Amino acid sequence: MSTFQVDFKVVLLGASNAGKTSLFERFVNNKFARDTKTTVGVSFGLKTIGVRGSQVAMGLWDTAGQERFESLAKMYYRKATSAIICFDPTKRQSFEKAQFWIKELRETEINCSVYLVATKMDQISSDDDWDISKKDVMNFAKKNKFKLFETSAKENTGVNKLFAMIAQDYLLRDEQDENGSIKLHSTEKNSTAGCC
Repeated sequence: MSTFQVDFKVVLLGASNAGKTSLFERFVNNKFARDTKTTVGVSFGLKTIGVRGSQVAMGLWDTAGQERFESLAKMYYRKATSAIICFDPTKRQSFEKAQFWIKELRETEINCSVYLVATKMDQISSDDDWDISKKDVMNFAKKNKFKLFETSAKENTGVNKLFAMIAQDYLLRDEQDENGSIKLHSTEKNSTAGCC
C-alpha cells in the first residue's frame, strides 16, 4: 500500500456540468476530454507544485454536482483549506448554484478560502455572452472578498494561475501560523486519520 503526504485540502464545488472535472483533469493530469463522465460521489487527485521556493502537495477533491449527491459533498469539504467554486458563465442557474455551495460551505468551514471560478471561457467571446451580468459576478466576489478567476480547461488558460494562487495563499497562511497568528493544520501524526 502506498502512502502520500497532503499539505492542504482543496475541494471543487459547483453545479453539475459547471466544469469542475475538466478543471480538475487539466490541472492534475494536464488532459482535456470534450465529453467527461459525470462524477459520482468524489474523485481525488494529488498534485505537488512549486511556489515561492517551496514544494506543496495539494489534495484535490472533485465533488459531484447533482442534487442527489449534495449531502455527500459535506463529507468531502470538511476541513478544506481552500474551495474552488465553479460556475459556467453561459448558464445563470450555474452561478445561482455556486452561491448555494458557498452558503453551504460557510455553514461549516468559515475559515476556508473561497475562489470563485468562471469556467468554459473558451465559449465566451465578449461580456455579452455571459448569461449573468459579469459586473454582478465581480461585485459579488468583491463584496465577499473572494478571488475571481476566468478559466478554460479546453484551452488551458487561467488554470495554472488559479492553482498557483491557491498554493501561494496557503503558504502565506501557513507562514502566519508559524508566527503564531492562526493554526490551519496539525503536523502531528494521527494513526486513525481518515481520507477526509
